[in-house]
Amino acid sequence: MTDPVEKGDIYFFYRPKVNVEKIDSLDDIQRLHVVLVPDDTQNARLFLVGKKRMPDIVKGKSRSTQREWMMNDMTGKPQDIGEALAPMEYETKTRGEQEQGEAIPAGEGRYVILERDNSSRLAYRLFSPEKPGKAQQELRIPAEASYIISVRNPAIDVPGFPDSKPNYPKRLQDKFADKRWIDIDDGKLLDYESAQFLMIGAHAELSEEGVTITGKPNLFKTLGLKKREWPTDALESGKLAEPHMQPEITEPKGDRSKGGERGGKAASATASAAGITKALKGTGFPCSKADLIKQAKANQAAKEVIEVLNELPGRRYETMADVQKALGEIR
Repeated sequence: MTDPVEKGDIYFFYRPKVNVEKIDSLDDIQRLHVVLVPDDTQNARLFLVGKKRMPDIVKGKSRSTQREWMMNDMTGKPQDIGEALAPMEYETKTRGEQEQGEAIPAGEGRYVILERDNSSRLAYRLFSPEKPGKAQQELRIPAEASYIISVRNPAIDVPGFPDSKPNYPKRLQDKFADKRWIDIDDGKLLDYESAQFLMIGAHAELSEEGVTITGKPNLFKTLGLKKREWPTDALESGKLAEPHMQPEITEPKGDRSKGGERGGKAASATASAAGITKALKGTGFPCSKADLIKQAKANQAAKEVIEVLNELPGRRYETMADVQKALGEIR
């Protein structure tokens, strides 16, 4: 195998639908997330899978006709990704109090991104569960698999893909030229929030790719999660597990698959929606614009975050939702 473009840990999580207490099938699941934690870096990426399951792989064929998209929902420290997967409770104007269960771990393994046969491939092998069960079958997460992957040019609209666009620096944007899709020759193409790539099922056995995957993942340690607090049935035995953690009161994040904030490399250190929310952690509402800036500085927010907050209208903010609305007005 040629030197991989990237390798690291891969984790799969599914998020139950709002207020759902029993998980029987894919119908009870709202999101499928894939977390990629590259080796030798300080950041991890949280991806959203378009149709709640990985693309199908047709046995005996080198590629499937089914295509699926995956989008970067957040880039940040692994512990920040772990926090984003926790349960939450929030108020809505039309439906009152809502609960969103924690994202439940459904697989941990190792992955590589490599170039083969004039295309980029994402290949992985699960370490847990040892034998995939119903949870993995519903989400199409086989014990090992490879996918042909291509990054979308954000300057070109693609039907069926999210409207959100990554804020690529010129060096990366120039790689696309006038192409709609390009191969992944640089892992940084996946670092930016709202970066999107296309997946097509290739092989269900890594031997067909000539890929050897080494190393051992540690989901809970890497993401800073306490194993005793999280449901582990799906991860350990392949059973569909229900959320059972107590949610924290927070503001819900919008559906990024239908458009969202433009993001940079690290959500915790940039003026993305996730970065600003983190910078304002601990804010007492209602408050003024000056109070928001004071709290962000107390949380040692990045210069970019302070600059954005300085652009906000000088008015009273009742909730974090008011802040996010005001951010949308100035962007």
